[in-house]
Amino acid sequence: MVYALQMRHLLTPLAAALLLSTPWIACAADPATPPRYTIKQDRPDTGSHILRDVVTGSHVPFDKPYGELSPQQQAIVKSQYEAMGTNDEPPYPLKGPQSLYKAMAAGQDHLRARGHLSLLVDVDSRGEAQSVSVLVSPDPLLTKYAAGVLMNAKYKPARCDGAPCAMQYPFRINFTMRD
Repeated sequence: MVYALQMRHLLTPLAAALLLSTPWIACAADPATPPRYTIKQDRPDTGSHILRDVVTGSHVPFDKPYGELSPQQQAIVKSQYEAMGTNDEPPYPLKGPQSLYKAMAAGQDHLRARGHLSLLVDVDSRGEAQSVSVLVSPDPLLTKYAAGVLMNAKYKPARCDGAPCAMQYPFRINFTMRD
């Protein structure tokens, strides 16, 4: 909009009025547009200086622990569970899920798998992974790799009525290949 105001003297009055009254681009503060969060490559591809996105998602940032999420973002995380009271909290990666997604992207880069991966991690009341259940997987080697990553991760334990408790943490990712 600022650009249109600065350039108004170059436009006809009708064109300037249309340009200034038409919402051309959704504003980042527009509540109807969910935020997009990304994780970039650590190093650019050979022959490039551009760090490409390796993981994209919306609604919840990857680099924040559960306690640093806004109440709305915490509600989004809690919505993955059937019934959670006001004093209940789900398990969550201790420093946020960014390291999990980066590790998954690195594994997928080597294995070249495509498709949806959906796993459940049994997290005990101390925040330690006990087992991983596979719901959907595009590749057995990717499943084994992902289970190892999730088993070695540290989690914030779930809270049931304010007390630490065991609960499952769902992990979902869709692997695609870029050209």
